[in-house]
Amino acid sequence: MVPMDEDQVSRAIEDIEQGLRREDPALVQRLHHLQRRDDAAVLSIFVLLAAGAVLLAVGLATLAWPLWAAGLAALAASVLVDGQRKRFLGRVPEP
Repeated sequence: MVPMDEDQVSRAIEDIEQGLRREDPALVQRLHHLQRRDDAAVLSIFVLLAAGAVLLAVGLATLAWPLWAAGLAALAASVLVDGQRKRFLGRVPEP
């Protein structure tokens, strides 16, 4: 087996992608849809984690329990969204 450098690997991948686009455009469209859905889930998780951390910190600093509870709920929601994303991607089997 002959080792390939980065340029050769990149060209080989591009050739495979172009062939796939010609052979099965519906599959390529489906893969793009799945990638967009995964990107949206990752962004949602990030936003929920950031909002949860801020709300928890502000709620604890000001002793405002509604803010603290909202932060806790946002963190819990991020865990649920991440679990759903992993199941969708087939990384975690259903219990």
